[in-house]
Formats: sequence, structure tokens, C-alpha cells
Amino acid sequence: MKNKIFIIGFVMFFILQTALVFGQAAGTPGLAYQSTNQGNEYTVRAGTVTSGAVVIPAFHNNRPVTAIAPGGFKNLRGITSVTIGNNVIRINVNAFQGCSNLERVTIGNSVVRIEQNAFEGAGLTTVTIPDSVEVLGTHVFKNNSNLTTVTFGSRVTVIPTNAFENCRDLTTVNIGGGVHTISTNAFAGCTRLTRVNFGNNSRVATIGMSAFARCTNLAAITIPASVTSIGANAFNGCTSLTSVTIQGLITSGNFNRSAFPGDLREKYLIADERAGGRGTYNRPLGSNTWLKR
Repeated sequence: MKNKIFIIGFVMFFILQTALVFGQAAGTPGLAYQSTNQGNEYTVRAGTVTSGAVVIPAFHNNRPVTAIAPGGFKNLRGITSVTIGNNVIRINVNAFQGCSNLERVTIGNSVVRIEQNAFEGAGLTTVTIPDSVEVLGTHVFKNNSNLTTVTFGSRVTVIPTNAFENCRDLTTVNIGGGVHTISTNAFAGCTRLTRVNFGNNSRVATIGMSAFARCTNLAAITIPASVTSIGANAFNGCTSLTSVTIQGLITSGNFNRSAFPGDLREKYLIADERAGGRGTYNRPLGSNTWLKR
């Protein structure tokens, strides 16, 4: 009897392990797969799938699914969620662009690249970029009007141009420890943004042109000591911004005159430029005059 129980248990364990390795289930029925890399891998696209929750499996026909095709699910407004299998390395250009009812995406832990416009105009509410991701494309999450929170993994080094532009409900951004550049218009027009968290070990060196322009609800920000350059209009149109703490040294040549509303740059540079005017600056709403606290 004990031997019989042991055999049954072993068989069940084998079946479970096989399912975990080769299937993670079969994925959503109707997905279309294209063989790549001499038949050793697959790229996936929507096929006949037009709506509902989409599961992209790690394997198809016992071979890894490693990419989501360019435009593979573009403009499928009926899709509500996507789970991406753990063998997918690349989410290609326009993959989920225009999926306006796509509220939730789980990005697999093997994804390295999310290409340009991949989720532009989707309906995502939160985005967590895993530590595996190294590259984000331009406009990648632009115009996600329901997006409230973004958290970056540790290996993203550049937040690209227009990446989150006009994500009007975005309130909180958690910058990963690997980011060194916030590019032009990265968060421009995020009118409800109130918190930008750089973390204690920030490596951000450059805040690009208009990076946070028109973030009209941003009232306070701390510029970490790692920052050495702030571009033109970086905080232009941030009408509620009344408190800025600058922790590091930004020379006059790297501190654009129009970076902040009012005379903050001039007040910062009044001190010996080699030391910088590190500290917290405040201004009354509607005033162009900043005072060091």
C-alpha cells in the first residue's frame, strides 16, 4: 500500500513539474505563434484573440516564447489584462499600443527590452518594471490616462523621451537605482503628479529638457546630489511648485536659466559656484522670487 501511495505521489509530482516547465498552461486559445531562431523559439501575436484576459505562455510546443511581435495586439480595445510568460525577452514596438481598456499587465522576469510605443495609449493603472528590464523605448507608456503609479526596476538606466508624457492621473513615480538620465518630456503633462521618489542611492545625473514640464500639481521636489545637469524648461509650467531642495553641485553651464519658474537658478548660484547653493528654496504661490530656507 505504501509503495502504491509513493508511486502515485511521484507521478503527480512529475506531472506538476512538467506543467511548470513546459506549459505554464497553454496560454490563451487563439494566439498565433511564429517560429524563429531556426525553429527553436516563438514570437507571439493576437491571432484570433480580441478581448478579455490574455495569458502569453512561457512555452509553445515545448519551445520558449521569447518575443511579442511588433504591433502584435495593437488597438485591441477589448483586452483587459495581460500576463507575460517568463521566457519573453522582448516586447516589440507598438505591441499593445491603443489597447485602451488594458488595465493590468504582469511583465515576466525575463523581459529585457520594452520597445517604443509598446503600451502607448493603453489603460494601465499601475506599472511595475521588473529588474530584468534594461531598455525602454521612446513613448513607451505615453498617454496612459489612467496610470497612477510607476516603479522602475534596478537595471533601467534611461527613462526615454516622452516615455510617460500626458499620463494625466500619474501621482507617484519611484525612480530605480540604476537610472542616470531622465530624458526630454519624460513626464511632461502629468498634471496630477505629486511625488517623485529618487531613493537614497540615486544615480540620476541628468534631468532633461521639459522632463517634468506642466506637472501642475507637483508642489515639492528634492533634486538628489547625483544630479549635475538640469535642462531647459525641466520644471516649466509647474505652477504649484513652491519647495525645491537641491542636494548637490550644479554649475551654471549645466543649470539652464529656464529650468524652474522664477529666479531659483540665480539664487542657487549666488553662493560660490564651486560649492553650490545646496539647500531648500521656497517661494509663495504666484511669485517668481525664491528664498533659501
